[in-house]
Amino acid sequence: MDGDAMPHLIVVPGGRGSSWREAVVAGSPDGVLLVGRDGRIADANPAAERIFGTAPGGLAGRPVQEFVPARLRDRHAAEMAEFFTTAVSARGMAERGAVPAVRADGQEFMAEIALIPVTVEGAGAVACIVRDATERLEMEAALVRAEKLESLRVLSAGLAHDFNNILATVIGNAEFGLQVTDEGSPARLALHDIREAGRRAAEMVQQMLRFAGQGETAREPVELSLLAGETLQLLRSALGRGVRVQTHFSRVPVVVIGDVVGIRQVLMNLVINAGEAMRGNGVLTVRTGLQEVTERYLRSCRRVTCHGCGAAVPGPYGVIEVADTGVGMDAATRERIFDPYFSTKLAGRGLGLAAVAGVVGAHRGLIRVTSRPGRGTTFRVLLPAATDAR
Repeated sequence: MDGDAMPHLIVVPGGRGSSWREAVVAGSPDGVLLVGRDGRIADANPAAERIFGTAPGGLAGRPVQEFVPARLRDRHAAEMAEFFTTAVSARGMAERGAVPAVRADGQEFMAEIALIPVTVEGAGAVACIVRDATERLEMEAALVRAEKLESLRVLSAGLAHDFNNILATVIGNAEFGLQVTDEGSPARLALHDIREAGRRAAEMVQQMLRFAGQGETAREPVELSLLAGETLQLLRSALGRGVRVQTHFSRVPVVVIGDVVGIRQVLMNLVINAGEAMRGNGVLTVRTGLQEVTERYLRSCRRVTCHGCGAAVPGPYGVIEVADTGVGMDAATRERIFDPYFSTKLAGRGLGLAAVAGVVGAHRGLIRVTSRPGRGTTFRVLLPAATDAR
C-alpha cells in the first residue's frame, strides 16, 4: 500500500476495532466511496481513485454525479434520494446488476455497485462499494460468442461432410456420362455443366470445412514472406491502380508448419477485403515477422478484437499483418466480423472472414484486429512458428 494512501480512508467513528476496519477499506481491491446527503463524495479509498482515474485525494468533495453518464443523472439523483429516505439495509451488487459509470477522463465503463447506509458524525450517508466489471463482462461476452461460433462450426462441418458425399456421386456420374457419350451428343454440354457446377459446389464445401476448422490441412513448411509476395503479385491487378502497396518482409525466414492452401486463402481474403475497404485508393501495407508471444501479450488481447486468443499458448509465432487506410470499422462491426454470414457488403456471403478464422483456428493461431472508423484496419495473424516443438 502506498504511503500517501492512508489519509484517504472512510472512517465511521465510534466503532470498536475501527483501526482494522480502516485497514480493510484502505486495502480493499474494490472502490469505496462515502457520499453525503448533499450528493458529494466525502471520502474514498485508493481503489476507488484507481477505478475512476483520479490522483490521491482527487475524489473528495466532488459531486458523485460527475461519475454518472449524463443521460442517467436524473434517474441516479432520484434513486439516491429514495435510498436516503427509505433504505434500512444494504443493497448488494447482485440486486442491482452492472450499471454504466464514467471515469474522470470521460471514458464510460460498466460497474457493479453495492449501497450501504451508514451514519457519520450523526448524519446519514451512503457507502458505495464499486467494482469495475468491464473485463468480466467482456470475457463473458467473448465466451458466449465462442460458444455460438462453435455450435455453428459443428453444424457446418456436419452439413459439409454430407454435401461432400452427395457431390462426389454427382461429379462421378457426370464424369462417367462424359466418357460414354459421343462427342456430337447434345447431352455432353449438360453433363459438362453438371460436372463444373459440382466442382464449384465442392469448393464451397471446402470453404465451409475451413470455417469449421476441418478442411484439408496438408502440413508442410510454409515461408510466410515468400507466400505473401506471391499472393500480392497474384492480386495486384485486383486492387486497383489507386492502391499503393508497401511491403515490410522479415530479413530472416518466417516459417510455419501448415496448410499452404489455407494460409494463402487467409492472405487473399485479407488483401481483397483491404482493397475493397479503400475503395480503390489508399495504402495497403503487408508485414511479416517473428514474435515471441507471452502471457502478458495474450492478456492484452482481451482489450481488443481478437479471435483465438483465449486458446493460444505462449511461444514463438510467425506473423502476417495486413493494414489498410480504408473506411475502418466501429466497435459493433468489429465484434461480428468473424461471424458466419455477417457481411457489410451488399452482395457478400459473409463466409470470407469466417473461413479465415477457421483456418487460423485449425493452425492454433490467433488474429488481432484494430480498427477505427475513417482510420483504416489492421489484421495481425499469428501462427505457431516451425521452431515451436508443440
